[in-house]
Amino acid sequence: MKAKVKMDKKIQDTFNAIESIEEAKVSPFFKEKVMHQIRNASEDIQDKTWSWFTPQLQLATLICIIVLNVIAFNKLKTNTYDESVSSFADSYGLSTSTESTLLN
Repeated sequence: MKAKVKMDKKIQDTFNAIESIEEAKVSPFFKEKVMHQIRNASEDIQDKTWSWFTPQLQLATLICIIVLNVIAFNKLKTNTYDESVSSFADSYGLSTSTESTLLN
């Protein structure tokens, strides 16, 4: 029974605290200011995203690709295709011999 009395007192204290809360005075332009700040923040994020596609970055990427292609082309020139294929065939026993056999 005492628990119920204590609980009722706590409930009554809570209602009294709720009744003592006053209405907040808000500026009539508060919502407009907040919405304006939200719009500005989203525009800043979009600007940062598009900064990755600047002409300087595109030029740097193009130069890197050209340099890698030149290096690869020079490596390809040093190792001729025929030598590579014949060494591959010899190492795996896929080469055919042009020597005549005794049965021919």
